[in-house]
Amino acid sequence: MASTAKTVKIPADIEYRVIGNAFGLLIACGGLLSGSMMNQRSLDYWQEDLLLLALIAVMGFRLMRTFIDTMQLYQDAPPRRPQSARQTVSPEQVAMGQLPPVPGYTADQVVEEVTRRIEANKAKAAKKK
Repeated sequence: MASTAKTVKIPADIEYRVIGNAFGLLIACGGLLSGSMMNQRSLDYWQEDLLLLALIAVMGFRLMRTFIDTMQLYQDAPPRRPQSARQTVSPEQVAMGQLPPVPGYTADQVVEEVTRRIEANKAKAAKKK
């Protein structure tokens, strides 16, 4: 008894096709929302929106077809390997970085440094004139 295996040719970019068809269907529905049937709130104007209705039918058909193909692709795919068990990482003993000690200035040293800088700035200003 010969086995008859059904082979389905599925393109490599099938996920992108599903997404593209879904966006195409959304755009066509947006066009239908701004069409005559919605503006006039009557189904009597369906002939003016015939192109949009046909586009929605085509895009809906293509979306369902590619969606079913994608689901078959993932159904037949081999199961993924389970994630390896999480390992607990213990903190290592490291030397803490330390800042150098701040030199302690006395009040007299601070006053001397400030007066020196003021005199240097005055000398620069006198040279510029």
